[in-house]
Amino acid sequence: MRVVVTGAAGFIGQRLTAALIGQGRLAGPQHSSMAITELVLADQVAFDPPPAGAIRVRCVTGDLRDADFRQTLFAGGADSLFHLAASLTTEAERDIALGIETNVLSLLGLLALCRAQPVAPRLVFASSIATFGGALPAVVDDSTAQTPQTSYGAHKVIAEQLISDHSRHGVVDGRCLRLPIVVIRPPAAPSVSDRVAAILREPLNGRDVDCPFRPETRLPLVSVQAVVRSLLTLHDLPGNSLGPFRAFNLPALSVSVAAMVDSLQAYSHRKLGKVRWKPDAAMQAIVDGWPAQFDSARARQLGILPDASLTEIIDAYLKDAA
Repeated sequence: MRVVVTGAAGFIGQRLTAALIGQGRLAGPQHSSMAITELVLADQVAFDPPPAGAIRVRCVTGDLRDADFRQTLFAGGADSLFHLAASLTTEAERDIALGIETNVLSLLGLLALCRAQPVAPRLVFASSIATFGGALPAVVDDSTAQTPQTSYGAHKVIAEQLISDHSRHGVVDGRCLRLPIVVIRPPAAPSVSDRVAAILREPLNGRDVDCPFRPETRLPLVSVQAVVRSLLTLHDLPGNSLGPFRAFNLPALSVSVAAMVDSLQAYSHRKLGKVRWKPDAAMQAIVDGWPAQFDSARARQLGILPDASLTEIIDAYLKDAA
């Protein structure tokens, strides 16, 4: 079984790759468990292949906007594709053309390559809470209309619809998972999600941090461990169990920024950095347009579940970082 992962050098991509190597198997076209024989790991930055035992690993570096680069990913075919690569909110807002080329046109190119496969590959797409925006209900669930307020969110909506339509045509067996804010991620390129993660990450590592959000701001949080579990669960579900709607919210914890800061006191045995309150109107406006509570009865019924508590998320981060 040949599996392609885009965005493989990223925070989620690295951990998904490790999980794929660890379990060594995925559900195949006929829903039977198949051994992974090759992993093709793609990113725009160079990275070293992880140890993979009997699984052949090929790391390829390039830009998904390049048709020739996309073609190299499918040399030898593809049974499954985990598409994580994206131009994030800040970058997509700054350069609308770059965002469209990376988030929409590149996906169309990948779908064209899927169309050429003899058997429709499973495509698992990392979508986002940014597909929702504007005047939102207290709980964003399966019935909430998508009204994105950023270019990145609009691109994700377009991608979900493209994957759903290609699944209807039998080109791919697609499934999309809308991710909440993933914490606690390591320092990364400037993004709103990174500023959220920094509220916990920096003090836990003994560094002071400026918090740009109001204390009462509620945010939907999930650990990277829960994201990886959910991506793999969604991949292995039979297509006929998904129904006509191929996109799912990943259920999340709803936590206020003040509660995030307060949670750090349980780790006072560490040398904690300080959280300084420095409101940023632009940052606040972006998170105000995101869901405060994110859930999906459909996802829960399929075994896609949130973390148990914020403490569990922090403990998992500290164990991973040790």
